[in-house]
Amino acid sequence: MNRGQRIKKFQENRIRDGRGHGTGKDYEPFIQVHDNKVASEGWVTRHLGWKTNRIHHTLSEHERRYLYYLEWLEEVVDIREQFPLLPLSRTEEIAEQLGIKHANIDGVPVVMTTDFVITLKTSNGLIDLVRTVKPVSKLSKRTLELFEIERRYFAEQDINWGIILDSKLPKTLISNVEWMYEARYLSTRPTVDEELIDLIGESLFLKIINDDGETAISKLCLRCDSEFGIDSGTSMFILKHMLSTKKWGTNMNMVIKDSHPLIIFNLEKQRESINKNIG
Repeated sequence: MNRGQRIKKFQENRIRDGRGHGTGKDYEPFIQVHDNKVASEGWVTRHLGWKTNRIHHTLSEHERRYLYYLEWLEEVVDIREQFPLLPLSRTEEIAEQLGIKHANIDGVPVVMTTDFVITLKTSNGLIDLVRTVKPVSKLSKRTLELFEIERRYFAEQDINWGIILDSKLPKTLISNVEWMYEARYLSTRPTVDEELIDLIGESLFLKIINDDGETAISKLCLRCDSEFGIDSGTSMFILKHMLSTKKWGTNMNMVIKDSHPLIIFNLEKQRESINKNIG
């Protein structure tokens, strides 16, 4: 049995195990980081998703960064990565119609996957779209052939498909999301809970507001830790948590650095004011 046959057998087992099915928390990526896949540029990462509350599996740096971007967008309600194009027989038929070779290993056709199936909340209800993320340097003739199979496969289902060039991603926003990402969940810092946030959150907010962008945020947060009598790093974690949950806001188009001051505002109160005016 050659490598292609082994991979095909492995994929058949994945399908039987339910990989590539489900939505939200119940979705299982067809390819996962422990499958010993050689990832693009050596990157394989696992992240607990903000939208889905499940582990996301990304196999390249540009996939990881695009995931951060999707997590920030309000209209995105579900993200399914490493999504399989099933059944295999259908993509084989499309490849034959196009007169190109199907994705294969040692001549054995294998299941194709796409980077992201994204569910959006729109005024007309929920819609799905498909995006694959690549740097321009990776858009070889062969890659574009395989992308055409993907595009036609999803076109048959009336699902919009497109390529996201890595160079077009909003790098500053993504960097800022990465900076606060892990603090979304209080479980990542056992010494912080909702009660502690209720006790010191407002005071921390006022300290940062009243500083008016004069002091590096790391220094200001350490000062607050000392004043509040809490563990070092707690104020910074709470700040990141409040920003990641969008209770507090900041200009996401400006790079956030620990060594720089940070201007924040209260998003919750803004929303309450808007809702009150609408009512």
